[in-house]
Amino acid sequence: MKAIILAAGVGTRLHPLTQTRPKSMLPIGDKPLLEHIVDALATAGVDDIVLVVGHRQERIQNYFQNGNDWDVTIEYVTQETPRGTGDALLKAEHTVGDDCVVVNGDRIVEPRLITELLEQHQATDHACIAITEVEDPTKYGTVTLENGQVTSIREKPEAHETISNLVNAGVYVFGPEIFAAIRQTDQYGELKLTDTLRDYIEEHPLDAVSYDGLWLELSRPWDLLTVNSGVLARTDSTISKSADISSDATVGDPVVVGDHSRIQPGARIFRDVVIGDNVTIGSNAVITNAIILEDAVIEPGSVISDCIIGSGSTIGPVNSIEGGQTDVRVDDDLYTDVKFGGLVGDNVETAGNVTIEPGTIIGNNVSVESGSTLTGRIPEDAHVFRG
Repeated sequence: MKAIILAAGVGTRLHPLTQTRPKSMLPIGDKPLLEHIVDALATAGVDDIVLVVGHRQERIQNYFQNGNDWDVTIEYVTQETPRGTGDALLKAEHTVGDDCVVVNGDRIVEPRLITELLEQHQATDHACIAITEVEDPTKYGTVTLENGQVTSIREKPEAHETISNLVNAGVYVFGPEIFAAIRQTDQYGELKLTDTLRDYIEEHPLDAVSYDGLWLELSRPWDLLTVNSGVLARTDSTISKSADISSDATVGDPVVVGDHSRIQPGARIFRDVVIGDNVTIGSNAVITNAIILEDAVIEPGSVISDCIIGSGSTIGPVNSIEGGQTDVRVDDDLYTDVKFGGLVGDNVETAGNVTIEPGTIIGNNVSVESGSTLTGRIPEDAHVFRG
């Protein structure tokens, strides 16, 4: 059986990181998000994979190539224009001869979920959907059940409309009839797979497979920190043999330190920190709950918490990104009481004594003069000076 991974989306809510890379190639622990999905499929015995790609697809194709390094076969289908998950799945129709596993490219799950879905499908010959229980179902597609089958799906309901804490986990097994159902779905802008499923269940059984294991979704910038913490909590630290860590530095657990990275004397790296390749952490810097992408430099004395630093960026000496709870606006939505120090895009350069307030999002290629305080959203290519 083939697996189709839907990894073509632009991920606009994760800008500026996703302006230069696909969302599915953002780092989770010691490897990209998409690699976690490929590993889960391979462990479950599904070794024939179709990747539906689009935005910055070359980053995915150059990394995975034909899949040999993961003992799987990978082929690629392109969704040139992002038109929703239903349209993305339809692009892969010609690659599927029979039944298929379908996985959203922004979810991490355990291999056992895929195995349980396949077993349920083999037992009943019905399409299957994974469901999981969450505290706040308004962020997801909620489902209701009767006798183990889905009776309704509602995408991101308002709080007063929720009648279930069960949500669509974004992993499915379908027969070939799903493609005809997608083509028959009324389309208004994006063609979402959940729109198709609302019509599909009127005429076809859709078995629900309950899942209570690891389930992590990447949608908003702070999710990257949450997902990393969830993955790191289940693993030991991963420190590259080529990393140069001073004997006077403190490195907690769990952390990831990439190839050829340098941690200088007096630096303190606490738990839930991912340091990419060729990163320099200056002396006496303090970092906790952070992701620092490749080729970044954190200069001496800076304090970074609950933060993401883009590739090639330099955080100047004695900068402060303190983290903590804050309100953040992403697109037109305001998220309150979020634990998020901020997001610094790629190729940003800050001078000394810069303060970045909690929740700040800094675009790519920004330069910041010494003594500045940043808050809110800073557009790409901006030059910020002390006012």
